[in-house]
Amino acid sequence: MLTLALDTANDRIAVALAGEGKAIARSEAISRGHAERLFPLIDEVLAAAETEIDRVARIVVNVGPGSFTGIRIAVAAARGLGLALEIPVVGIDALRLIAASLDEPADGPVLAAVDARRGEVYAALLGPKGDVLEAPFAADAESVLARIGDRAAVLAGSGAAILAHQAAVSGRSVPPVDAMTATDPLALARLGSLADPATALPRPLYLRAPDAKPQPPVPGLLARAPAP
Repeated sequence: MLTLALDTANDRIAVALAGEGKAIARSEAISRGHAERLFPLIDEVLAAAETEIDRVARIVVNVGPGSFTGIRIAVAAARGLGLALEIPVVGIDALRLIAASLDEPADGPVLAAVDARRGEVYAALLGPKGDVLEAPFAADAESVLARIGDRAAVLAGSGAAILAHQAAVSGRSVPPVDAMTATDPLALARLGSLADPATALPRPLYLRAPDAKPQPPVPGLLARAPAP
């Protein structure tokens, strides 16, 4: 089964195609312009695999947590392609993807963490086989460590160094750290090929409210507006 993986959740854009003997991936570091680059990158991957989009049997998308705008780009693209091709679309969260992207399998639970800015991280504790021990949540580093205790065998992801620093400052033991700069798009494709479309929904995973807030209306503006 050919699975197409899409990821625009953070400061990278990645596309992968896996299955039927193929394993092609392309990724780029990018801070903006994800929407403009996503479909050209899909075309590049399909061309490298010497196949057509209508051969794809499933689409998987990274649903975050991560950039609010970035997440929506890949999710919308995945849903649109799924409807057009009449194939299943599944979502995999970014923290599970981090755990699956380790170079070496962990001997115990993985504390996957994404730098959420504003003094917080997005975190989840996952077993060596991907089972969820602590579901994704957002908190400051000290609160994350207090919640997880000494269960983590590895710290992984862009938030791992933050947690390691806080653990050292607070006198806790510091597990091995894998501060990976990018997750593996082929791992995303692999997770997506095994996911149940009935439960792994392609729905953005937001763990806190967006930074941008709608502006309040200007007092009296509507009252002064001319009638249609």
